[in-house]
Amino acid sequence: MGALVYPSFGFPNIYVKANEEKNLSVDYSKFNKEITKNNADTLFQTALTTEDKDKQAQYLKNAAAQYYILSNFDKSDSYPCIQLARIYDLQKNDAYAKAYFYRVLGLNYKDAEANFYFAEFYYTRKQYKKALEYYHNALNYGRKDDAPTMKKIGQIYERFGDIPRANQYYKKSFELNPQDAELSGKINENIIKEYEKSGYYKRRLRN
Repeated sequence: MGALVYPSFGFPNIYVKANEEKNLSVDYSKFNKEITKNNADTLFQTALTTEDKDKQAQYLKNAAAQYYILSNFDKSDSYPCIQLARIYDLQKNDAYAKAYFYRVLGLNYKDAEANFYFAEFYYTRKQYKKALEYYHNALNYGRKDDAPTMKKIGQIYERFGDIPRANQYYKKSFELNPQDAELSGKINENIIKEYEKSGYYKRRLRN
């Protein structure tokens, strides 16, 4: 994984209460922003790929510490806050995840990445109406040619029983990513479902 550069102090700080954080006196200018970001991203990606739950938890905790430092370099930089929200999402800490998502969207409600990952947050919790709202925001504010976003919207409409609209988004996603074999089969399956529900198909059965 390569050498990782950690801050020289322990970082339970990331988990302390907000009023305690105000009393911390850390000179963030002493940290190298690029190295800190690379460390954080490496830790986060490693956490996503490891199957060992204990190691994953430690990677996420260390990544959170690095992203927390980044969030104090530039308060207007949304990236570290989005990453912190994603980490808290994975840790099932809903309150903190939502707080960071709202922090980003409060500064810029058109942030496409924040909207997308907030949608993912709600999708994994089966709150599909909220997820759909944020996926559409992501499309409108910068992910209009993004196959994964289109696919997730299609999946939600299919769950709602709106097969024509689901197929509409599946087809858009497939056009952007024709290597997705699952989508090809899903589109054909949904076409058959729609045909079987049609009046023409029912008339054929009666005849």
